[in-house]
Amino acid sequence: MAEYRTLALIEEVAVSFSAIMELQVYEFANSAVKAAFNRFPTSHKAQLLQLRDMILATGDALNLPEGIEETLKWGEPSYLPNKPKLGSTIRISQFDDNNVGLYFNCPTMLVENFRSMYGDELSYSKNRAIVFSTKSPLPENIIANCTRMALRYHLDKVTQVIC
Repeated sequence: MAEYRTLALIEEVAVSFSAIMELQVYEFANSAVKAAFNRFPTSHKAQLLQLRDMILATGDALNLPEGIEETLKWGEPSYLPNKPKLGSTIRISQFDDNNVGLYFNCPTMLVENFRSMYGDELSYSKNRAIVFSTKSPLPENIIANCTRMALRYHLDKVTQVIC
């Protein structure tokens, strides 16, 4: 049953994400976050901005109470629900010279769940991140689903463990 619910939500978020991405351009409301993006190397900046837009679009599609906040944590752009106890923080940053990272809270089961769901379709860094090559297109629907799972982590905690 949990797997069926997860697949239905993946499809729902993917449809919502596609519709939002075509219509929405996200301006920076936080000047410190904008400055952080300006410090990223040119080779990584476009993909990190694309990840940002995907996270914000997915957050919009979820209609979370009070929305999501864009801020800095550890000097990196971070996204979390404004209302406490709904979801888990997502961070984005340069991973290394050739990759960007989508980071999640280590004590959660999020990355383990992504590994169970997507296996070799993604590259992982331990239990903390999904890593994307700057030379490859981002898997938008997968990122939308992973983002949805993180932003609703506490709401969906019971159904997120894939057996």
